[in-house]
Amino acid sequence: MKKRRLIAASLFCLALWCAIVGFYQTHKSLPEYLNYRGEDFWVAASNIDFLHDLSWVDEKGHTHHEQEIFDTLFELIEGAERYILVDMFLFNSYGGKDAIFYKDLSTRLTELLVYKKKAVPEINIDFITDPINTVYGGSESSEIEQLKSAGVNVIITGLEGLRDSNFLYSSLWRTFLQWFGNSKEGGWLPHPFSPGDDKVTLRSYLRLLNFKANHRKIVVVDSGDDMATMVASANPHGGSSAHSNVALVVRGPLWRSVYQTEAAVAALSGSTLSRVFQPRAEPHPLNPPAVSGRVRILTERQIKNGLLTSIDSAEPRDSLKIAQFYLADRDIVEALLGAAAKGVEIKLVLDPNKDAFGYEKNGIPNRQTGHELIRRSAQKIQLRWYDTHGEQFHSKLFVRESGGKMTVILGSANLTRRNLDNFNLELDIQLVIDNDTEIARSIVDYFNRIWVNENGIYTLEKEAYEDDSFGKRALYRIQERFGLSTF
Repeated sequence: MKKRRLIAASLFCLALWCAIVGFYQTHKSLPEYLNYRGEDFWVAASNIDFLHDLSWVDEKGHTHHEQEIFDTLFELIEGAERYILVDMFLFNSYGGKDAIFYKDLSTRLTELLVYKKKAVPEINIDFITDPINTVYGGSESSEIEQLKSAGVNVIITGLEGLRDSNFLYSSLWRTFLQWFGNSKEGGWLPHPFSPGDDKVTLRSYLRLLNFKANHRKIVVVDSGDDMATMVASANPHGGSSAHSNVALVVRGPLWRSVYQTEAAVAALSGSTLSRVFQPRAEPHPLNPPAVSGRVRILTERQIKNGLLTSIDSAEPRDSLKIAQFYLADRDIVEALLGAAAKGVEIKLVLDPNKDAFGYEKNGIPNRQTGHELIRRSAQKIQLRWYDTHGEQFHSKLFVRESGGKMTVILGSANLTRRNLDNFNLELDIQLVIDNDTEIARSIVDYFNRIWVNENGIYTLEKEAYEDDSFGKRALYRIQERFGLSTF
């Protein structure tokens, strides 16, 4: 009897310990300058550029690719002389099962950074990326090794300091599994991202199940006498090179906020950024430029706060235009329904969630969320699906037009719990600018073009991917609530 009580008490203590660990690791505070709302900067509209990548099919069935983001990024890097800061999530040549390699972006970026370091030895280059590119320490990345050999300050993000999105797995991982580390030797399981590559260890898969990442996509470079910042939804990844994406390039002091939060990521990873361009307070102009926009950086949960504030404050004559790879967060869903009930015009362009590097997906979560938004808004919310052909509609763009002003939020963050509730590292830019500026018109023209299928076939009617399956709806809600998914 005593033995049974001892076993029962031990099991109770273990369960209590796991519950405490799981709760703490999913709710702990983040370091300073993460979950960060940067200061406002006034920037001349002429110093802001909107970029897009689009893959689309014409009426004859011919595929077209428009690429602006990485062409511009490579030009910025080629012109740099003093400093380059890159933080990119996917940076590898993994092709999945049958991915569309339109351009080998990771190889091109690697070659360019190595060349730049050799041509200008005094230049400081900080390169931050996610451990997914080494399969969490279970595989060697040729791109990363080349950068290191060239003298680039490579930082593999330390994800352990972040919150765990997968509550049910967190206590098991933190209590029993994280201590075993990982190794490139002794692999016996298929490579999860590239079946043709070397096998990896079980420990790689166990780390992958944490479902969290440094998902940011930013570049900062010196550009003449100024600094240029690119915030994008695009990854320098060959298998993603045909994806549709968006980006903003801003010249001016915005880079200081980016540097501040990226320094926090470096510190989280046990490293530091180059100190040549240590941020310092700068006086703001007493009067903003005559034609200007107000920009700021938002990271992690602050992105969600900015979105909810903009949606909740929308008035009946306002309009919301949203182009998204994933839309699942319940707070965002309820806010959109509330705005629609007030009479706000809402247009959504969503990826159908059917393509993933040669693998077929099941439509979760967008088809379920899209159906719910249309049904619960009594058809007030308008929806179109991007017509993908093996690639993904990977854009993350939010636009609100209100009283002659436009608010734009774009960057790395999908509209999901994992991306918006302080689990991933994310970085978006918020721009407020007059509707009649060239930059505002270019953003609206981009959205309207794909909405009405101007000179091509970009989007399909909502009926194209309707899915009201109870099983998939239940699965989506469970995955979203408990972090049991990659979205």
